[in-house]
Amino acid sequence: MHTKVATALALAGCLSAAQPEAAPQGPIIELPKFVVTDTRELPPPEPWRYATIPGFEILTNASDRATQRLMRDFDLFRQALGYVWPQPGRPPHTTSLILCGRRNKFDSFIPAGRYVPDAGFASVFLKQGQQTAIVIDLQATTLNVLNIDGLNDAATGTDSGRIQVDHDKQLYREYVRYLLSRNEPRLPAWLEEGLSQVIMRMDFDRRWIVFAKLEDPNTVSPQAAMTAQLNALATAEDADAPVLAGAPAEDRDFNAALQRRRLVPLEEFFAVEHDSREATNVLGNNRWAKQAYAFVHMCLYGLNGKYQKPFGVFLQRLAREPVSEEMFKQVFGLTYQKMLMELRGYIDFTVYQHREYRFKEDAIVPPQPLALRDATEAEVGRIKGEAMVLAGRVKEARAEMIAPYIRGERDPYLLAALGLYERKYGEEARARKFLEASFAHKAKRPEACLELARFWLADALLKPESDGQLSPVQTAQILAPLAFAHGKTPLLPAIYDVAGDTWARSAGRPTKEDARMMIEGALLFPNRLKTVFQAGVMARDVGDLRSAHALADHGIRYSPDARAKERFEALKAVLPPAPPEPAEPAPAAGAAPPRPAGKK
Repeated sequence: MHTKVATALALAGCLSAAQPEAAPQGPIIELPKFVVTDTRELPPPEPWRYATIPGFEILTNASDRATQRLMRDFDLFRQALGYVWPQPGRPPHTTSLILCGRRNKFDSFIPAGRYVPDAGFASVFLKQGQQTAIVIDLQATTLNVLNIDGLNDAATGTDSGRIQVDHDKQLYREYVRYLLSRNEPRLPAWLEEGLSQVIMRMDFDRRWIVFAKLEDPNTVSPQAAMTAQLNALATAEDADAPVLAGAPAEDRDFNAALQRRRLVPLEEFFAVEHDSREATNVLGNNRWAKQAYAFVHMCLYGLNGKYQKPFGVFLQRLAREPVSEEMFKQVFGLTYQKMLMELRGYIDFTVYQHREYRFKEDAIVPPQPLALRDATEAEVGRIKGEAMVLAGRVKEARAEMIAPYIRGERDPYLLAALGLYERKYGEEARARKFLEASFAHKAKRPEACLELARFWLADALLKPESDGQLSPVQTAQILAPLAFAHGKTPLLPAIYDVAGDTWARSAGRPTKEDARMMIEGALLFPNRLKTVFQAGVMARDVGDLRSAHALADHGIRYSPDARAKERFEALKAVLPPAPPEPAEPAPAAGAAPPRPAGKK
């Protein structure tokens, strides 16, 4: 089943990152020199705190108490989510989690042009390629937005121009967006938003989880109810009497937020992109976000499962073709307008089934307190700088990263970040020196190792040393950072591409360990047939005929064109016969037969 469908229907059915310190090793490398001509170029050092949990590096300038509380709740949420929507045990890569609690630091991570007057946000998820960051504004307790829908404010004691921020739920939302963003290809923005809002509203305690349950749309907060009552008493005899300001509006479920609200036409709804204003400004007057919540909830949990099967088909087709009204009608049997009417009815009269999980013993256990410490200047510069790059604030990002370096910091992970930055923005001479120093100090950063290997491969191809081929010495130099990065997260297919290109041009002979690395790459990324072919050649060269045959057969079966298929057929034709599979050992006399798999 396609990843999109598996993700959504799994939700329907039930639904570390500590970086080791390394001692300097290897040759002495002359690092770039920078001359500061203006003190304004160097941001002053900032006090931040640092910690790690599996999958995350945490940088916070909030109080330890606020940080501990938020991270405790986040750990409990992740435990509960593991029962509803199990995740792989090993995070695919480390994500930065930045908690901004003082000095208005959140604004530094907001991409330009994201604000809209009638909605806002107090959290942001940033992503480019494999690199991701989550930033939470703990300083904001309410957001001021343009009040364009305040007709019912006086009766409910609410001020719709102010939105109350629930920091826990904002962190949950961005975490779910991070999890969903790992799908390849990425899920549509409306599906990510809808699933995020369903999941972030999960309620749980130590022995129970309630999932996909909606609030009563007629309820208001205690503060709003008290304000409305006092204002009603004040104006009972004098309509012009002064009244109390309404309580900040809450982020409501779709059945409350979309009452008497015009829905977004589905053609516009499906066209919204991940980085658009609608997909990021989700607090306040955001019809699109609540409509995404409503549509996904209806298709997964509503109307006695009426739309579950068509919804799965819809997601499968979205993986192959762009959305259109004709395709939508073929799947759901409804035009856009008729589905919008169906959705309107579901919002006003929700008929659905939520999920509940009950445990006899404590299943969700409070974690140990977070091990916070003062962050080093290198950690602050690296984590903030790379998050700013993701937000498109490139100039400010470089200032953040280079400041600790100029002050003398030589942390290998800071050097790796600087090398990747300089490489991305065209300063290759400086990038090379940073990456070489980072690798010499054994920084476990696969992206940095990959870029260094690309540098060394380009050098070697300009000056091959063995009849136009790479010498064993050149080959070993290029492969060293790739072998070091192999198996470390994030798993990068380009590592095996570059290793395969190197071996294809090498005069040396691979060892069994070299072949094993390429075979593992082919198993991790079976769609990259160039890597599969090179792995098959190397398996042949080291005598691993069983693997060579399997890789050749895979290429013959999945090659997209005749030319690629012919290469695998030629490889298969020259392979000696594979040895027979080892026989299953005979059971000992009197031993019980093996039990069927899955039974106890």
